[in-house]
Amino acid sequence: MHGWVLYDGQCGVCARWVPFWAPTLARIGLDIAPLQSPGVSERLGLTPETLLRDLRVVLDDGHQFVGADAYRYVMTRVWWARPLGALASAPGIRGAFDVAYRAFADNRLGISHACGLDARAGPSRRPFLTADWRDLVMLTWAFDPAVLAPRVPPGTALDLFEGRAFVSIVGFRFLGTRVRGVRVPGHVNFDEVNLRFYVRRDTEAGEVRRGVVFVRELVPRAAVTWLARWMFGEPYRTLAMRSAASGRRYTYEWRRDGRWEGVTATVTGEPGVPPPGSAAAFITEHQWGYGRRRDGATLEYEVAHGPWRVWSTERVALAADVAALYGDDFAPALSAPPVSALVAEGSPVTVFPPQALAESARGG
Repeated sequence: MHGWVLYDGQCGVCARWVPFWAPTLARIGLDIAPLQSPGVSERLGLTPETLLRDLRVVLDDGHQFVGADAYRYVMTRVWWARPLGALASAPGIRGAFDVAYRAFADNRLGISHACGLDARAGPSRRPFLTADWRDLVMLTWAFDPAVLAPRVPPGTALDLFEGRAFVSIVGFRFLGTRVRGVRVPGHVNFDEVNLRFYVRRDTEAGEVRRGVVFVRELVPRAAVTWLARWMFGEPYRTLAMRSAASGRRYTYEWRRDGRWEGVTATVTGEPGVPPPGSAAAFITEHQWGYGRRRDGATLEYEVAHGPWRVWSTERVALAADVAALYGDDFAPALSAPPVSALVAEGSPVTVFPPQALAESARGG
């Protein structure tokens, strides 16, 4: 069973410890996300006040465990914590456990502040950008790790799936875009097509952050290109673009050197959240971005979103001069059929401001 642990991202204790336990939670099929992530309140049908009252475990089949029950559920799934779970469920102790949980939950922000873990004061947690990402066409190829190695930012390592490195071309729609909460006229709805590969960073706290590095990102707005290059160190390029969704067929195109190039995919069947451990889960669950500042330091930023439902595809195509667009190194692999092709439904996303990794700034 796959699911999510949803925690209060404004609680310093929660924001410190839930990510710390993320590797353990991942082993029992649970990802993590802040309760404040866009779309969570709407998806669960709860007001923000009710939503933020408790920690929650939400499973793909619709089951929820709230508050103290969320802790009990997790403890019964982790083998070494099962005795604690049984103790927290025992008659007489269960009530005391619930009271202790409630006391912490109702006072968690004050406790965080007293411990010097007040996440509310952290400017880096103020969203930089919010938007809906929709209709993501994701074509993926196996790739030679040796070719990607020079592009891996310091402080990160290639993230392999079953021993293979992947690169993906992804076309999608930005909808309802806000920068620092403001809709910029002419830059609210637009398309993007990017080429990415996958990396991971193991933090000192034991958290595994799985992310992407972009080789090239195409957008039709020069202001988007400028802002992304300046703030995130991302390799954006401005080109005329167009997209279409006809029935079950999705197309993203860009005009380069006087002709249209693009990617297309036709979906089949019904969408579903990919099972843990699948290639589709690997491709869609990287929620960190990594770029390079001009001085060479690695920039890290979070892209928070809920799980994406995906469709299988048929009749997929990439029609482009790959060598001219991405470089000669990418042409041989991308000339072959992709090893994975899917279309993701997408969701609301929140992009947080980047921060430089200390170890990369030191050259480590």
